[in-house]
Amino acid sequence: MKITSPQDCDNSPKRRIVKELNIAFAEANIPALEELFHPNIEWDMVGDRKIEGLEEILKFLETIKAQKAIALNLEQIITHGKYASVVGSLTFKKNKIAFHDHYEFSSAGSSKLKKIISFAIPV
Repeated sequence: MKITSPQDCDNSPKRRIVKELNIAFAEANIPALEELFHPNIEWDMVGDRKIEGLEEILKFLETIKAQKAIALNLEQIITHGKYASVVGSLTFKKNKIAFHDHYEFSSAGSSKLKKIISFAIPV
């Protein structure tokens, strides 16, 4: 898989976590994602569905894990305190999706995601 990301992505621990999170999503690496998720995580896929709880999110990820990306382009990664935001795109064999994800960690010092809000559109 081809991965492009901002060169300064590794200048803070939270940015590294967010970069690795997006790589795990693109690779459909469910065990890596599970390690980053808080037990009470919520995922709001705006305009599509909202999933609550670790077990429900893992079940959903199992249904889409065959859809591994062939390219991940992270254009921006912004972090502040317990919040992070990513703008990028995922390229699959038959389509491409542009996304903007907003992440909330359980605290500023935590690596556990408590909430994800995803905006995604086909391009």
